Amino acid sequence: MTRGSRQVHLDSPVDVAWGALVSSDRHRWYYRLTPEGEFAEGRTIRWLDASGAAAEESEIVEVKAPKRLVMHTRYLYSAAFAKQPPHTLTWEVARAGKGCRVRMSWDANEVVAGLLESEADNILQGLRVEHDPAAQAEIARLPTIGEITVHDVTPERLADYLAFFDHDAFRDYPGWQSCYCMETHRTQTDEEWAVRTADDNRRDMSKGITGGTVTGLLAYVDGKAVGWSNYGETTRLNGVMHRFGLNAAEQRGVGSLACFVIAAPYRHHGVAAALLDAALERLRARGVRVAEAYPARKQDSPQGNYRGPLQMFLRAGFEPYRETDRHLIVRKTL
Repeated sequence: MTRGSRQVHLDSPVDVAWGALVSSDRHRWYYRLTPEGEFAEGRTIRWLDASGAAAEESEIVEVKAPKRLVMHTRYLYSAAFAKQPPHTLTWEVARAGKGCRVRMSWDANEVVAGLLESEADNILQGLRVEHDPAAQAEIARLPTIGEITVHDVTPERLADYLAFFDHDAFRDYPGWQSCYCMETHRTQTDEEWAVRTADDNRRDMSKGITGGTVTGLLAYVDGKAVGWSNYGETTRLNGVMHRFGLNAAEQRGVGSLACFVIAAPYRHHGVAAALLDAALERLRARGVRVAEAYPARKQDSPQGNYRGPLQMFLRAGFEPYRETDRHLIVRKTL
């Protein structure tokens, strides 16, 4: 078994942090899971995702409010983790200065420990964003921004891409920090994909950019990368083909606008629209006949718009093409 831990400081009282850990409401900071059950010794908590499916199951081993919570937990959201033995997850809250320190530690086998090593900081930063006023002020929307410029993500701009995804892309929802937009290009099975870490995705996207197999765009304001779009010919985007069950024969001559990620302070200033215009221009120049996008049918959070908001596409001349379980596929003839 492997032991590890991470901690974060919150400019909030101990009771606020403890309440966030044991609340019966949806834990927006914890992958938006909702605990079903009572946080009491000997009880079991089922962590439900948005569809009502159990993503995790925890046996409560110890509760010492408002200081310590110990659970034996199994991850159920993927077969790769469901077959692993339970791991021990411990949360500790202690007063620190005018705020508190929250410590997350674990004792787990190699497979689960690898996931926790990758995700623990993101989980704790999510807690901070949700319950620390200072953290919320750091990501507040700017009233105005400077001129937006858009550039292709060439090998020379790899450092800008990494800085954006390392520090800004998911600052308001750190639970997605490990993605690096690699999902668009994944070739792995669901079970193989589930155990990938942030380092895996960061490494492989960097290789794709330096090797010229990733066609992405960065939007800049005042010399800083503040937005990203992942696009390309649909049949070359394996993750898009897999996610939406697309048939390669039906996608010839089609290009996909797969993802839009805008740093929180720069949203609603036209950054995504500038990226969309640039991507369409480049697809057209490559001889692509039709552009396709995948906005969510239900938009329950700003982060949920990572496929691009429906209204942006409609304003750009896209029209509904077909529906999936969670998305509306829209198309535009170029």
